[in-house]
Amino acid sequence: MSGESSNGAIDALDVKLMEAFPGRVVRKDLVQKLKVGFSIPVYVLEYLLGKYCSTTDDDEIARGLELVKERHRRARRAR
Repeated sequence: MSGESSNGAIDALDVKLMEAFPGRVVRKDLVQKLKVGFSIPVYVLEYLLGKYCSTTDDDEIARGLELVKERHRRARRAR
């Protein structure tokens, strides 16, 4: 996202982008945090994060991260 600092801060432009493109804006700091432990392609991880974590609300992001992690766990068990 634009103007994002290393701590994942969201600026006014990021908020406008999320409003204009709901479910399409992905925070790259979340991708970096999760891709280390996940053995899935980055584009799949970005899709899931866009689906569940494309918001400015920290609580919703936390719930979305848990959903992404749970879906990954279930997919690994299904193999």
